[in-house]
Amino acid sequence: MICRLFLLPVCLFLAFLTIGEGMSLRGLGVDPRCRCIETESRRIGKHIESVELFPPNPHCKDTEIIATLKGTGKEICLDPTAPWVKKVIEKIIANKAP
Repeated sequence: MICRLFLLPVCLFLAFLTIGEGMSLRGLGVDPRCRCIETESRRIGKHIESVELFPPNPHCKDTEIIATLKGTGKEICLDPTAPWVKKVIEKIIANKAP
């Protein structure tokens, strides 16, 4: 009985710390997991308004490429291994070079 009375507050405290840590990371603009679950490999180049490139980081081992579509503003994750996406990445890198 005493063990249960001790275990419940400890579990609640640990859950609070876990939730609080996740919230603080998001508040700092850091997402504690990968943004892309599924990726698109079909050619959609003419529908893209903008592209963001996110290199691997401590929270996600994958390079993530997120495209915003014209008109709808919907964000789609692109497959970084697709040949046409590789060309988009090369253009982004070339445009950022001094």
